[in-house]
Amino acid sequence: MNNVIALTNDSKIFSDLFYYSTLYGYRFKITGSTEEALAYFVQQRTSLFVVDCSDTEQRFLKFARQLAPGLAVMAICGGGVDEEPAIQAFKNGADSVLRLPCGSREFYYRLRNFLRLLNLNTGQESVQFITLGPLKIYPQNNQVILGDDFVPLTSTEFKLLMLFINKLNQQVSLEELYRLMYETDELQYTSRVLGVHISKLRRKLKLADIEELDLKNIHGKGYCLTYTGGNRNGDDL
Repeated sequence: MNNVIALTNDSKIFSDLFYYSTLYGYRFKITGSTEEALAYFVQQRTSLFVVDCSDTEQRFLKFARQLAPGLAVMAICGGGVDEEPAIQAFKNGADSVLRLPCGSREFYYRLRNFLRLLNLNTGQESVQFITLGPLKIYPQNNQVILGDDFVPLTSTEFKLLMLFINKLNQQVSLEELYRLMYETDELQYTSRVLGVHISKLRRKLKLADIEELDLKNIHGKGYCLTYTGGNRNGDDL
């Protein structure tokens, strides 16, 4: 059974999808609560978000894209003549936009073909992860789990974390970090911003509370992520 999170405040939009989603192998978690969506996402490892983008702020879409930058997001909006919601949805990171209403069978086949075109895993294949103490890092999906909690890293923070992991227990020079973030070696323009990113990364990962992990500042040279625990390789989920 493949799980899909649908975020909307109008449950009638998907009122008839339960039958078809079960029949064809998809199970929708329909909610208007981002907290509930987050809990379900951590538990089920969904491959797709379907989000209502009809509100002007498109908060559900922005939430889904920040939560899971590596996963697919299909936005839905009303079928009126105003195309602005669709345009804004693409600007905010939607991979596809579907205008409603449409029949639930049509919705299902659009959903299936959308996943096929994106070449996304729909739940059958195992997902690889890296374990560092209480941290689990999912490079395929740009996700980090700390204990039982999802850690909402930005794309820049995740790139920094993966660089540190790839050079675990080794010094990462300032030049390498700046090239990763800005494709430049001009230290005078980027040093302060880098420090802010590192500080946020430490805080979000709660490194001060993890005895076997430490992100050290090597003054004037760079940083080093040290790990004194066991095997860092993850297993298949």
